[in-house]
Amino acid sequence: MNILIPHKWLLEHLDTKATEAEIQKYVSLCGPSIERIYQTEGESVYDIEITTNRVDNMSVRGIAREAAVILEQFDVPAKLIPSKIVRNVKIDVSPSEMLPLPKIYNYPKLSKRLICVVLSGVKRNKTPDWMAKRLLQTEQNVHDAVIDITNYVTHELGHPCHAFDYDKLMKTGGEINVVEAEKGESFVTLDGETFTTVGGEVVFKNGQDEIIDLPSIKGTANTSIDDSTKNVLLLLESISPKKVRFASMTHAIRTIAAQLMEKNVDPNLAEDVLLRGIELFKNLTDAKVASKIFDQFPGKKTSTPVEITLKRINEYLGIDISMEKVVEILKQLECRVKVRKTKTDSDASKSSNDLLTVYPPTFRPDITIPADVVEEIARIYGYHNFPSVLMDTPIPTNRQKGVNFSIENRIKRHLSSIGLQEIYSYSMVSAEIALKTDALENHLKLSNPLTDDHIYMRLSLIPSLEEIIDQNPQTPEMSVFEIANVYLPVKDSLPDEKLHLGLVSTLPYRKVRGIIESLMEKLFIENMEVDIAVGSKNNNTGIITVDTAMSGTTNTKDNKSKKRIQLGGIQVLDNDRIAVEIEFAKLLTVVKTHPKYQPISKTAFMVEDMTFTLEPKTLVGDLMTSILKLSNMVTDIKLKNKYNQNYSFAITYHDDAKNISTDEVEPIRKQVALVLNSIYKAKLVGEV
Repeated sequence: MNILIPHKWLLEHLDTKATEAEIQKYVSLCGPSIERIYQTEGESVYDIEITTNRVDNMSVRGIAREAAVILEQFDVPAKLIPSKIVRNVKIDVSPSEMLPLPKIYNYPKLSKRLICVVLSGVKRNKTPDWMAKRLLQTEQNVHDAVIDITNYVTHELGHPCHAFDYDKLMKTGGEINVVEAEKGESFVTLDGETFTTVGGEVVFKNGQDEIIDLPSIKGTANTSIDDSTKNVLLLLESISPKKVRFASMTHAIRTIAAQLMEKNVDPNLAEDVLLRGIELFKNLTDAKVASKIFDQFPGKKTSTPVEITLKRINEYLGIDISMEKVVEILKQLECRVKVRKTKTDSDASKSSNDLLTVYPPTFRPDITIPADVVEEIARIYGYHNFPSVLMDTPIPTNRQKGVNFSIENRIKRHLSSIGLQEIYSYSMVSAEIALKTDALENHLKLSNPLTDDHIYMRLSLIPSLEEIIDQNPQTPEMSVFEIANVYLPVKDSLPDEKLHLGLVSTLPYRKVRGIIESLMEKLFIENMEVDIAVGSKNNNTGIITVDTAMSGTTNTKDNKSKKRIQLGGIQVLDNDRIAVEIEFAKLLTVVKTHPKYQPISKTAFMVEDMTFTLEPKTLVGDLMTSILKLSNMVTDIKLKNKYNQNYSFAITYHDDAKNISTDEVEPIRKQVALVLNSIYKAKLVGEV
């Protein structure tokens, strides 16, 4: 979100002699980015980008507060001008002329604060030139003083406010009920547009159950200011940010008020805005205060303290900042700071374990964890003041071993094309996730982690992939994969980084194995086998191996005589998900860029189907391997179909020297039925 701030308006809150260019340069270095300065009517206007989490900067006063702190870091004198708001508001009318406040019924979960006052004898005066000029400079419309005052104070102090026609409100029962709308209720906004509620929007209703305001978003016509308005109810509310966002996006009503309130504006600002509004109404419209100030503040909270040690701050930043400097910066940001000495040292600067308890101001809801405190210190200290260290060796130009981006791309495209989702996860994991792989002492622990939940270098991709599936319970069938590094500890040295391909799926084991086999086929790797581990769960946990000598050929005979390489493993997890992890460097040793040329056979192939009834938990892969070993004429076998415990296999017979006949295949067929019955208790369906 961008905000426009005229320079002269800023100087009403900021005491400095800094030029516009200096303010742009220094504030942009350590705070919100001033993207440009443009001239309008002979004055400079800042166009400032405000990040969503810094709603406190979305006002003239907020930018002045930031600039006052930042300019001082560059030895440019600046300070925030103290507020001149009159705190003691006196009623300006006699007791007989006082106007009763409407009856207000608030629901604390919907609105954290409601504050209002009645102003009588309001005149619809023309907006003064100085105010009109500033509203136009900030690209706001100009109406008259009664309406424009609310827009002006919102932009100046950063909390939305609203002026009701008091008499219209009282004629409809004189009540304000803060409630959630039912589905199908209609209301007309002050610009004449009709809307129908979907249910759940926070609205103000009168005693007759009519909607009289869409609070924090837009007023309604039945209580809006018009030419007949004599008395005004000036009101500020603090509606739940989620509710404001819901109503604003649902009805596509995107006002400045909505954009501010949905970002969690500090309700403590409401009193200052109300008092500033009263001052302007009295000065510009001859209004009189005709009631006491009503202030219901059920959502009042003190700031939540954040604790962090000086040692942790310096670990995050990578430099040594003194305790005095840290405290100075935090106090400049209006934080309360308590320091508890935890270690006595002859050198005070080495009291690194001293504990800071930071109490952020209520207008800084974004400071909630230690990392937020560190970020504030870093930006005010100045990122440009951090030392820059260049590499002391030439940039390497040799190709990194175990990496092939072309193969990575082929793998990613293939897996995504058959329904898997690629994800990116953190290399650093929490203690809980690390324990799923191995004991914590076998992991590398970071001495300066960015956050408290990412402190161990992972040994496996599987727990990270499992976490992604756990975070998506709405998707019962999910398969995810990632190609990323794992980090194996090396004594007295940097970790050994190894690139792995990881995959976790909720699909059955057979389908996951099919995925791996299809990937091997895509990479022109043949003769993949899974050596089942003894005693593994469901007999489905094993080692993925490939025949390196014969990879890329169709010869599958006499596997015992070939050299096999272990690529990785496949396992059934405790929650019945299937996990696969493959070492990428080993995979590259057997990958082919294209299939090996095989001349067309001069003799015919014979393919026959055989169906067997297998016992549960039969190792189908081992069974198929057994068939392949029975005869040199059996050149291929595929699982063609499965129904209950009946498995149909397509067996291919071939002889390079001659065309084989059915009579020559019959003994092999009988031998297949006999061996499978003997080893696997498989029963042939039909007859040989």
